[in-house]
Amino acid sequence: MLIYDFSRRVGHPLYEYLYHCLKEDILSGRIPAGTKLPSKRELAADNQISVRTVMNAYDQLLTEGYITAEEKRCYFAAKLETAPERSSFSACSVSTPDRTAARTFASEDLEPLYKEDTWYADFTSNNTIYEKFPFSLWRKTMREVLSEYELELVQRAHFLGVPPLRKAIADYLYRSRGMSVSPECIVIGASIEYLYEKLIKLLPERSVYGAENPGYRKIPRIYEEFGLPWKSIEMDESGISMDSLRESGANIVHVSPEHHYPLGTVTTAGRRQELLSWAAEAADRYIIEDDYDCEFRYSTKSIPALQSMDLSHRVIYMNTFSKSLAPAIRISYMVLPRKLMEHYIARANFYSNSASSCEQYALARFIENGSFERHLSRLKKYYRLEGERLLRIIKQSSLIPASCITGGSCGTHLLVYLDTSLTDVETRWAARSKGINLACLSEFCTEIHPEYEHVLVLNYCDLDERTLAETVRRLGNIFIQW
Repeated sequence: MLIYDFSRRVGHPLYEYLYHCLKEDILSGRIPAGTKLPSKRELAADNQISVRTVMNAYDQLLTEGYITAEEKRCYFAAKLETAPERSSFSACSVSTPDRTAARTFASEDLEPLYKEDTWYADFTSNNTIYEKFPFSLWRKTMREVLSEYELELVQRAHFLGVPPLRKAIADYLYRSRGMSVSPECIVIGASIEYLYEKLIKLLPERSVYGAENPGYRKIPRIYEEFGLPWKSIEMDESGISMDSLRESGANIVHVSPEHHYPLGTVTTAGRRQELLSWAAEAADRYIIEDDYDCEFRYSTKSIPALQSMDLSHRVIYMNTFSKSLAPAIRISYMVLPRKLMEHYIARANFYSNSASSCEQYALARFIENGSFERHLSRLKKYYRLEGERLLRIIKQSSLIPASCITGGSCGTHLLVYLDTSLTDVETRWAARSKGINLACLSEFCTEIHPEYEHVLVLNYCDLDERTLAETVRRLGNIFIQW
């Protein structure tokens, strides 16, 4: 006879409580494998519940394989691995779990696997300022897309990206970057990392990749993730060093000629020609042009992209809307030379596009009606003022031993060169103790040189005047104490 205390089921349906009790008794071995279970009528009568309740519990146990059924609907406990006693649903311990207590235990007693740090000021984030996102315009555009597109939003999107967005990007690149490209050579993806993965499979096998030193830290990590050989390429005042590039033996090089991050270097016209000539010298050489944050140039017009000067079809252009709109809008793109595009179509046409169709159509409309460029104009004004304000507060403070400060005319960060005996590691940890998260230029290096030490990389923070002044005061006190 199996009797359970149904008075303590605490909100569970009768059949669910009975199901859990029987399951735990089977798992714990209190109902041994092969034991014939009571008939539905017997179990119902013993526990003063309906036959339908028992039937529902038995059906669930049967579906999950905890019991077996034979002719004339006899039920037997299935043979299972015995589980340790752990549940309060069993016959010996009929108290049912308190869901509120379970939630409290999960949230307070268990240490989360990942926890975001909280800072008084964080100068390391290179994302956009979220409060400046054009919520009302984007909301209006999304409503238009949802009302005008139906099947397109639920069907599988074109593997290259929706045609309206590829056309809108091609038109925008012509206006803003001097690039004359076909929409058919544009690939849309959910992130630069995703596109990089697809690109690597197109490039010549046994390639050696070159990464700028210092440079964007993700690029060497991507190469290492895929087990690719790569070399560190030095920078000079004109851009990436051609001597270093040739000595490295690399045949694929990742560069950011419009505005290098974090140095802020703009590759000169002469160096661009040298770089293009280098790529044209061998059939297996390609340049990956990373045009991240190219929109944020304040005192002059944006410099034409390296791709617009490429006559040998060796430049692969990559960009994203993470900085100009928001990282949550997971839309990035690359422009491939025609030969590589044909290769990509032949090899990758079975892939599903990784970016949201709805957001792709919305972004296409956002670019087409001029909303995107108007938003960029407002964002550029904001970042220019933020840079001027940060520069002014640092200069007004006599606490930070800054020998030189560069940046502010483009991009969204300043470089602060320090006259200090503190190592970069000591500086960072001292700042962290005061609630300030910052990065040093040496962290962006694969090979550190003396000129890259004692330099702070300060990305603009969305802080009010008083908070920013307090942040600079705290930062300055680090050097006074030492």
